[in-house]
Amino acid sequence: MYQNKTGGEETQTPKENVEMLEPRTQPEETVETTHLTAVGGYTGSGTANRDYNGKTFVHLVVAQLEDPAEDKFYEGWLLQKEPTLTFISTGKLEKEGGDDFVLLFTSETDYSDYSDVVITEETESLGLDGKVETHVLEGSFTN
Repeated sequence: MYQNKTGGEETQTPKENVEMLEPRTQPEETVETTHLTAVGGYTGSGTANRDYNGKTFVHLVVAQLEDPAEDKFYEGWLLQKEPTLTFISTGKLEKEGGDDFVLLFTSETDYSDYSDVVITEETESLGLDGKVETHVLEGSFTN
């Protein structure tokens, strides 16, 4: 007990006790990572991350690839195998220097049940047409 400025008595809790009463919660680590490996005679590798925080789904791909063939580009896809085979385009990978190609995809939709990642080489003149072409890299998140 101590006397406050107006003369009344108050109970004081020592500062170290207040800190112990407050719950100390660390944010749950929800970022998943998978390695991407070359398929179909292509060379290269990469990593893909995904996270859903309850509001935003974030998917990041960093791939080490040779430049695509002339009139081609790399596109990222998320793949759901069940209940039916479904591909979602996550967009065009952009060259970031050297042999790094990067893709950052965000959505308010939770795509956590899309467990496979595919990087394809696509025809530039067709653009992002929603059609999967030649697989270059693949990987899977474990659910």
